[in-house]
Amino acid sequence: MEPKQIKEKVNEGWIHFRAIIEMMGAPKDHLMNTIKSYVNKLKNESKDYVVVDEYYEEPKPADKLFTTFVELEMLAKSSEHVVWFCFDWMPSSVEIIEPDTIVYKSQDFTSLLNDLQARLHTIDMALKETKARSDIIERNASIILKNNILLNLKDGEKELKELSKGIGIPEDQLKPFLDNMVKEGRIEKKGLVYKRITKTE
Repeated sequence: MEPKQIKEKVNEGWIHFRAIIEMMGAPKDHLMNTIKSYVNKLKNESKDYVVVDEYYEEPKPADKLFTTFVELEMLAKSSEHVVWFCFDWMPSSVEIIEPDTIVYKSQDFTSLLNDLQARLHTIDMALKETKARSDIIERNASIILKNNILLNLKDGEKELKELSKGIGIPEDQLKPFLDNMVKEGRIEKKGLVYKRITKTE
């Protein structure tokens, strides 16, 4: 799009802005294909946005993954659409290029704030539901692991190394569970070995 066409759009009320969208993943080629597909989806799904230009950073190693980003120069139909773009596409940064001043009528700004609050409440509810599910999964996983520890100690005393091998969990990750079970009085530790506590009536 030519500068003259961009200016015409801005004069019609469109917002000219830049945005950076970051992504992490592996392998390298898959990451690039994914971020390009992401941008193509933006181009094809909405008439409220125009991608003027795009620049893709070459993926860089980050531990066992790769990171990259795309810098987009864009036009949005209104300032409200810039806000929704931030919610829907989660850019790491946004810079308004034109216009220099954005003016709201009080009624329009009120409407935007109410829409924004509704979106925030929806996100908050989704986060709470996800946390609740995560807490249940974590609690159930903890119960399963503790029962597995007790089963492994059924045949007698074992050191941390033996338990780790039998259960299939690294020693440094298993030890906190063992320490917790000792505090709960479900097992006891004597020297380097752990054993079940036999309850007598």
